[in-house]
Amino acid sequence: MSKVDRNTLIDAYFDAMDSDDLEIVRPVVTDEFIYESLSGDLSGFSGLQTYMTELRGLSNTNHEMTTVIHGETASVVEGTVTGDNGETRVELDFCNVFEFDADNEGITRISVYLNDS
Repeated sequence: MSKVDRNTLIDAYFDAMDSDDLEIVRPVVTDEFIYESLSGDLSGFSGLQTYMTELRGLSNTNHEMTTVIHGETASVVEGTVTGDNGETRVELDFCNVFEFDADNEGITRISVYLNDS
């Protein structure tokens, strides 16, 4: 899969998060998709829906990517997310690791890491 194609899949994820519209990312996650965050591992598109509706700690987010590195089987994205945590507007650094299926047509795993210090 080309870097451009991977970037398109990654952009779909961040667009979905920032617009609070998971239908944007539904076509690019595989049936075996895993969403890994501080909330634990969630399976499938329904797991991502659970994260967004029940577990997500921020709303009204804006993700700004500062670094994108593509490896053979995964891509790493670093950046800053700004959002509301229920009390105030916060800014956190993030690092997300995206893994892709063997055919490079979809995202199989997203591992999310936040630094709030």
